[in-house]
Amino acid sequence: MAKIPIRPPKINVNSLKGSFLKQLGMIVLATSISLFFTIVSAYLLDRHHRAKDRRLSAMMVMSNIEKFSRNLEEIAVYIAPADSAATWLLSKPVEELELLPEEVLNGLITQSSDLLFLTYDKSAESIFSNNIETWKNMGNVLFIDHVGQCFSAMNMVEERWNGWVTEVEGTIRDIKDHPDNYEGSTIPAKCIRCEKIRHTLKGIHYWRSWLSYMAATMRHHNLRNMAAIDIPEQEVIEFTNTREQEVADPKSAPKFNDFYSGPIKPQELSTFRELDKRLEVLKDENNTTY
Repeated sequence: MAKIPIRPPKINVNSLKGSFLKQLGMIVLATSISLFFTIVSAYLLDRHHRAKDRRLSAMMVMSNIEKFSRNLEEIAVYIAPADSAATWLLSKPVEELELLPEEVLNGLITQSSDLLFLTYDKSAESIFSNNIETWKNMGNVLFIDHVGQCFSAMNMVEERWNGWVTEVEGTIRDIKDHPDNYEGSTIPAKCIRCEKIRHTLKGIHYWRSWLSYMAATMRHHNLRNMAAIDIPEQEVIEFTNTREQEVADPKSAPKFNDFYSGPIKPQELSTFRELDKRLEVLKDENNTTY
């Protein structure tokens, strides 16, 4: 029986070459598509994170300014009793006030000089002002400019107010430390006779009005910040965990005269009527004439 020769199959080199190139092309295409989506995804993710960081930075800064405004308002409310006490003291002749018991007059002096220093958290200001990456990421020159103006105003308000309070405390301390340098029989009497103290008493009502005015002014500036960064006011209010009444229309800047009500009339101070009566009795008892 004759052997049938075994012939190897013919291989079409051109066909294999075409198939290889086709597969290679598919691999390159798939890799390119995968790489494209990876780059796009990374870009979009980075853009999302940058936008999120930018928004958080802006919210922190504007919330800091809002808190500063509230601090001013809180001080203005806190020193209201000092304003009333100072107005009453200035409405009486020094000779009459010296008829009051020392502890009573001392209490009035203490009340009229009970002021608060202005303190606020400067961490957001420090991060925003000193971190160049935050500036680059913000990418909003108008917002950066407005915020810079706010920080300058805040530092000015802090310096002026705390400087005045320091001066008041320093004068009272000097009277207590060097009583012989001042006219009067007692420390409270020396305080009420001291021209610097009397000047301070006259200024409390002005400063109180000024604090309220600056609080409104800072909020007005903050509205400009919100407009520049396109963040609604309500979001800033919610970010600071409060539900307060919306501030005035940013188109109408607050005016100082809207907050300054003028000097308090002594006859309006009902809480001091008992002292008025007491002074009248003391005047009668001492047969004092002026």
